[in-house]
Amino acid sequence: MPHVLKMKDGKLLTPFSIRDLLDAVEDYAGEELRREIEEYIDANVEDIDDYEKEYDRMEQDNERLADHQRSVLCNIRDEVDALDTLLQDTRLNRRRMQGAVRIIQQMINREL
Repeated sequence: MPHVLKMKDGKLLTPFSIRDLLDAVEDYAGEELRREIEEYIDANVEDIDDYEKEYDRMEQDNERLADHQRSVLCNIRDEVDALDTLLQDTRLNRRRMQGAVRIIQQMINREL
């Protein structure tokens, strides 16, 4: 939504775009200042676009890493549940428990 600006000479300006503001700069301060501001905006808009692209890429990387971490933790939880089931059994099967522990250790070591 545009804002009404009161100019130094008392006139009111309602800019609807950056071009309207640049026109006012040109009217009050000259064409050279307008060109300088346009060049500055163009250079910085390109930088902003680059930063936004990099931010989006990093956000996607973070989502991918979070999904991977969630998957690994779910797998570890499943193995711990299986180990817990083995421990609840009336007859302890040490070989199966050692196998479950090794699987958990491998999962953790892969992530480290």
